[in-house]
Amino acid sequence: MTAVRKFVDSSALADLFDLPHAFKGRKVEVILLPVDDAQEEAFAKVDTSRQESFPQFTMAQIEEWAKAPEIQTLVGVLKGAGLSADISMTDIRNERLAERYTA
Repeated sequence: MTAVRKFVDSSALADLFDLPHAFKGRKVEVILLPVDDAQEEAFAKVDTSRQESFPQFTMAQIEEWAKAPEIQTLVGVLKGAGLSADISMTDIRNERLAERYTA
């Protein structure tokens, strides 16, 4: 898929988007991806005005969950695995599935 990535001043986008206050007066990254009609229709059906449909977590909750033993056992597991710097999570998943399901 072809994409365009560019860093621009947020004031250049102010007429196109309602930017969060934190973006004003800063450089922002813009990524453009082509869409087909089906993707556009699906996006139009999403009701973004209903904030209650998205979970809201506090930093205290996230920090507490990060201390859980299940999470702590995962911390750093990929860092020391000797993976190349450009590998994606999809590549890792495919590798693991290939190891598991090949005889």
